[in-house]
Amino acid sequence: MVKISTLASLALPLVLLACATPAPRPWLRFQQDGPTNWTATGEGTYAARMHGVDVTLDLNKTQTRVEVKLVNATSESVEFRMGESASLRNSIGEVLLRQVDGPPNDGPPVRPYNSMQAIGLDAGWRGTFYLDTPLGREALLGQYFVLTVEARNGKGGVERRTLPLVAANAGTMPQDGR
Repeated sequence: MVKISTLASLALPLVLLACATPAPRPWLRFQQDGPTNWTATGEGTYAARMHGVDVTLDLNKTQTRVEVKLVNATSESVEFRMGESASLRNSIGEVLLRQVDGPPNDGPPVRPYNSMQAIGLDAGWRGTFYLDTPLGREALLGQYFVLTVEARNGKGGVERRTLPLVAANAGTMPQDGR
């Protein structure tokens, strides 16, 4: 009888610990969900040239982050806007601007970026946009939106690229976050 009570006293903490362990979280990522005017360069990667500026877009495979890289090798400044809606007031990510041929750490600090905020990219500069929350909030499974990247040159010409995206389940997130 002593053995049963000893086993019960050992099993109770294990049961309580198992009940307190959080369930696995869905591992969401964005994937293309319709026609686009981007050129697909691989799984979840796209490219375009807008007013002579090379633009690459990468849908991070492990999270709902979108990374957009711009390289302005032209002789003119080009203004960029990106996101889903200009009505969002909060930050959707960050932007880092650097000279193309300059040292990697020489330039302005990373700064917050709001949806469809105009950012000028001077000749000889590159920009990396880290759109951590492109919707301005955490995405939900099946949530659909159209990511827009817009470029405006000094003559008033506008080029626009759109990419329809949906938040899809990419498995479950391991407990240790890897």
